[in-house]
Amino acid sequence: MTDLVGHQLGQYNVTAEIGRGGMATVYQATQASMKRTVAIKILPRNLTHDEKFLARFYREVEIAASLQHPHILPVYDFGEYDGMPYIVMSYMNGGTLADLIAKGPMETSEITRIVQEMADALDYAHGKGVIHRDFKPSNVLLDEQARTYLADFGLAKVTESTDNLTGTGILGTPTYMAPEQAEPNELTLASDVYALGVTIFQMLTGRVPYEAPTPLGVLMAHITQPIPDIQLIRPELPYETQAVIGRSMAKGVMDRYPSSGALSNALAVALKAATNELKAVSTESVSALLMTNMLGQVIFMDQTCLQLLRRRQSDARAVIGKSLHEVLGIERSVSDQLIKEIGKAGKISQRRLDIKDSRGSAVGVWCNANATRDDKGAFVGADITLRPIQDEIAPVSEPSIAPKNLDTSGETFAQAYFIKQMNALRNSLIQLGGQRLGRNLDTIINETAQRNVWPITMENGEIKVEVKNADTDIYRALLAKGIAYAVNLVGKKMVMKGMQAVDKQLDSRLLELVRDLRIYELFDAL
Repeated sequence: MTDLVGHQLGQYNVTAEIGRGGMATVYQATQASMKRTVAIKILPRNLTHDEKFLARFYREVEIAASLQHPHILPVYDFGEYDGMPYIVMSYMNGGTLADLIAKGPMETSEITRIVQEMADALDYAHGKGVIHRDFKPSNVLLDEQARTYLADFGLAKVTESTDNLTGTGILGTPTYMAPEQAEPNELTLASDVYALGVTIFQMLTGRVPYEAPTPLGVLMAHITQPIPDIQLIRPELPYETQAVIGRSMAKGVMDRYPSSGALSNALAVALKAATNELKAVSTESVSALLMTNMLGQVIFMDQTCLQLLRRRQSDARAVIGKSLHEVLGIERSVSDQLIKEIGKAGKISQRRLDIKDSRGSAVGVWCNANATRDDKGAFVGADITLRPIQDEIAPVSEPSIAPKNLDTSGETFAQAYFIKQMNALRNSLIQLGGQRLGRNLDTIINETAQRNVWPITMENGEIKVEVKNADTDIYRALLAKGIAYAVNLVGKKMVMKGMQAVDKQLDSRLLELVRDLRIYELFDAL
């Protein structure tokens, strides 16, 4: 393409070249009539060889120019110069989103803001029947205040007839292309949702999800390769982030978010923990709690304990059932002695332990523990609390999932479900050994609740719950204790069968509300 610096395009005096790509060159120019600086995108002459191209170009750019939105780059004018189509746009001097990404992974608060602005722009355009088709960071421009503006609406569609999938002229930009863009079918807004998901992955990690030596290879990777796990790159991100990436980049159109706004909202929720300042777990914080059975196998771990050990919520299932020494990274002899002492003395206080988190970092903690016994005094497990010793723990992220607070009906359902399942456990025990085993369960639940100051009591099958919200950690911890005791006496198969029978009697809405209890994972330890 000819260098147009110094040329006059109608009322536009071209002053500098500011960008060059495979399909266009962008110049800075001065508009004499308005005395303002503008950007002019010049497309190459070869695009006009198709006699229908210019008509199509004008039609599509007219549509793009009609999009009036705070985060869509204004289009002022368009025309043709020496056989080359051009578009006149607002000039932005803050660079592009691609420039920000090039500096490395971005702050989550900045990502949330930018994605919200871009999602608003895309949803507005989609509402007008316009699909971008080539969303990517270099098409997101920034002004001096770092506000974002989405550029090049409609141009991918304009150039579609000039490209093919067999050479280097792949429609769109392969790095951000949805799998269906390799097919001849008409595209939908889902392709923009996919590209936004790829961009989010890049903003969070500083890299693209798929790489290959050729553009076609990149496109094939989008079609055939699994979605990368973002937490392998940034393990400190809340685990929900991967779920958002997975849905936004789903291979199937119908499996993605229904709109860019829905994706943006889901991302904001997922990153909420990360956008707050990361806090160290200090001596002022609530102690981390884990529970073991009589053999020293972990049967429950609360959110604070997951945080302390730098584990994600998704790690919880793998941890359940492991021996205490494996989970805490201590010598087996130390953990065996600990459980033995708890069972014999009934408690230990302020015992220093040097544990290791999931990354192998040493953490000094004060360990306190209490034995749980049945009504005959038999040792059935231990409640262990770990409190970090001040200045001996590195900052860690907030818990992946905070205890869930539901609305009033949600609280009622969660409590009702807990009561039903606990009664199912009690009935299984009574059927096997009579009322004595039922009373044993009462004792175990009451001791555990009292020790942790949880307002739940159980007596003769009557359960009183005064929890003010649906705190899943409390319900899950008590169910873990009950399941461990019942399985030891009745057997896993019978206990699980009884609890599944309860589920079959409940409607799907209730089960959906209480899914965070994940009670069947508690059987993995047994």
